Amino acid sequence: MNTTAPFALAYTFDYAKFTKPDLQNKAKSTLGNFLGFVRQSFDGLLENGEALNSIYQDCLAHCPKAKKVFDNWLASDDFGASRYIAYSAIEIYNWFSKLPKRLQRLVRANVQKWSVSALRQLTKVSHDLVKELVRSPLKTAAQIKKVREQKVKSTEENYSLNEQPTPPLELNPGMRIVVKSDDRGWTGYAGIIMSEWNNDFWVLFDHTVSQGMEVKHLFKPHQIQPESSKTVIKPASPKEMFTPAQVEQKITEALAQREKEKAEEELGRFVEIRDAALKAAKEEIIAAQKHAQSMEQAKHELIEQLIAKENELQSVRGLVDQNQQLQQRVKNLEKALEDSNKDNWGNTFNKQAAKVVNKELEKTIEPLMSEVERLNNVLSQREQQLTQLQAMSIKQQEELQQKSKSNSVIAEFGEIGENLGWNGWSGKGYRANSGTLYTGIHALTAFICDLKVSHPNYQEQEIPF
Repeated sequence: MNTTAPFALAYTFDYAKFTKPDLQNKAKSTLGNFLGFVRQSFDGLLENGEALNSIYQDCLAHCPKAKKVFDNWLASDDFGASRYIAYSAIEIYNWFSKLPKRLQRLVRANVQKWSVSALRQLTKVSHDLVKELVRSPLKTAAQIKKVREQKVKSTEENYSLNEQPTPPLELNPGMRIVVKSDDRGWTGYAGIIMSEWNNDFWVLFDHTVSQGMEVKHLFKPHQIQPESSKTVIKPASPKEMFTPAQVEQKITEALAQREKEKAEEELGRFVEIRDAALKAAKEEIIAAQKHAQSMEQAKHELIEQLIAKENELQSVRGLVDQNQQLQQRVKNLEKALEDSNKDNWGNTFNKQAAKVVNKELEKTIEPLMSEVERLNNVLSQREQQLTQLQAMSIKQQEELQQKSKSNSVIAEFGEIGENLGWNGWSGKGYRANSGTLYTGIHALTAFICDLKVSHPNYQEQEIPF
């Protein structure tokens, strides 16, 4: 990890709360490297998660109210929209560091390009399911969540079929419990029931409290049992029981934390979509720049050809002038021969001389006229080619501008459709039912085709997107 930030930052957080100068500089450096790093791999996310977790541990060791200071730092404007990725990086790093070495190598080899939300879903499944998921083609958060829920449902059904019916346990908020069966990897963990929700129980684990966090997990009654064989309604010490007011406060905090995590997850999803859109736009700009460069090069080549043809035209004009001079000379000689002598002998001599002169002139003029005709034909062809190239250049520029406008309109339409929950639409374009991603005007065509297939009477009824 670099010790200096990759670019200048304007800090809004009060770094004096970290108390130690070394810790302040470390926090600023970590923030700079985090913001200057556009996540391209799982290893990069782990590197940032390790750095942030290291600052958290140093803060616990040296700062009063360490957890509050650290949370306020991540929630400050210094992190901005990246705070979701920061929280996720810490969570994913802590989960990954506890995996067996062999499983770590398997995960590294298969999830380098996964999204942050998909990696967060991966931290909630058992080790066996991790092996299955990272080797499968499933890579999105929704797909992993669906598989995890199906696995939990299957486990619960198997448990209900195999287990003998037992008398219901008396579970209440404030009671200490042990997880006896759970597909997420929490089997054997001990904690305390914080509250009841729809006949299920929110549990705060002891190891979570030891790390200075308050993340709670929801369990069904058959997944937990009292910590001791005796069902104790009142705990032996105040640490094992909350007052009703404290329970209400914990419930309020849990609901607030849940809403906060949901908002951060949505924000993280927006950040990923925005980064993908910016990347696609950058690629479009680079392609347009390359096209413009090629057009500019073709223009320069065309200008050079025009200059060469202009030079040829000048030489043709010189030959035409020379031809006119020769024709005038012939006329002058013919007139001189007619007027030179009046007698027969002279006339005979003049006729013979005129024949000789005309024959010599024909030999001289004929190749010149052929060359003039050839050059005129070449000039005509070059002018036609120039006209075609200019028309082609204008047409390509118009198509490029129209395509750019169309893509921007479709991109804006896709973002609106994605925000409204329309199936298949995103800032990149429209992903058809076949899985193909269409852009530009083709996105609307594919969208209409899917509507016709899924709703044959779509013109006669209102279609919910």
